[in-house]
Amino acid sequence: MESLRRKRKGLEVLISSGESLAPLTVILSRLSLGDYSRQRKKYKEAEDKEAVGSSGSVVKGVFTAPPCSSVSADPPCRGLKRKIGCIEVATQLGRKKKIEKEYDLGAFIGQGKFGSVVLCRSKGTGEEFACKMLRKKEELVHREVEIMQHLSGHPGVVTLKAVYEDAESFYLVMELCTGGRLLDQMAKQRQYPEQRAASILKEVVLVIKYCHDMGVVHRDIKPENILLAASGKMKLADFGLAVRMSNGQSLRGAVGSPAYVAPEVLAGEYSEKVDIWSAGVLLHTLLVGVLPFLGDSLDAVFEAIKNVNLDFKSELWESVSQPARELVALMLTRDVSARLTADEILGKLLHHSNKLNIKKWF
Repeated sequence: MESLRRKRKGLEVLISSGESLAPLTVILSRLSLGDYSRQRKKYKEAEDKEAVGSSGSVVKGVFTAPPCSSVSADPPCRGLKRKIGCIEVATQLGRKKKIEKEYDLGAFIGQGKFGSVVLCRSKGTGEEFACKMLRKKEELVHREVEIMQHLSGHPGVVTLKAVYEDAESFYLVMELCTGGRLLDQMAKQRQYPEQRAASILKEVVLVIKYCHDMGVVHRDIKPENILLAASGKMKLADFGLAVRMSNGQSLRGAVGSPAYVAPEVLAGEYSEKVDIWSAGVLLHTLLVGVLPFLGDSLDAVFEAIKNVNLDFKSELWESVSQPARELVALMLTRDVSARLTADEILGKLLHHSNKLNIKKWF
């Protein structure tokens, strides 16, 4: 049976071109948990059937985050003063223009779960941006737009210029990260020197800390969602699975990408520390060139995440320093209370950098 290769959220999924569904073992391990659940359901339905012999747009407005001087009526998240993202005054709420009047929409850049991303160019300045087009009928899209507005203004988050809305879709005009994805860079360089790995980790954890301080959990930290600006600066993108949470709140819902998902997500109840686990998986991969938890099926990967203990004395780690090993272990501990916070990770990076008196960490 001929197989086709389809990309979803930047990840490849093998699907059968015939009517019957392919076995779960052919699905690559980075398939999203939501897709995995749906695939299992479809596969079960297919088995059941086999068992019984069953062979334009009108723009309503332009929405942006309030300017920095605005005062939010929302209660503070996590006991901290709520910051408001900075957005250009020219794109503040209330302008009634079609996106086509201000931007030329161009070539396809990528495909997401709820829509696509195309290149767009400002008719006024000629500057190029990325335009993410999201279908309104998807419930999570509204949350993604709100969270992007909430976080906009931080240098580690992809800058949101404006959000246009018509009857069918949202159009998110964002900065264009011409450096590509961290994933593509990692594919070229299998294993990173500790200094570079620490530098990447620092940038990623700084933006995770910002998200958590703002009461947002990303829930899908992975190299596919880390973009690089032309300067090399890393930018966190794709907040489609992100949620708001208040201090002490528990989250539910099996979301994320299997290779990077925390064990407590599989158990059903979790906190913002799932982002730390995912960053730990990233650090592990940067340092030794392989993912920490592997398997020949998604179920095997999940079983490894829940039960396999990492061996930091193996040959795989012989060229990695003890402080680096300890940091990975503290980020990938299954004891959530012992897992480091973003602040603690940044403190350890700085401590070891000073202690070693070399540039091995940073």
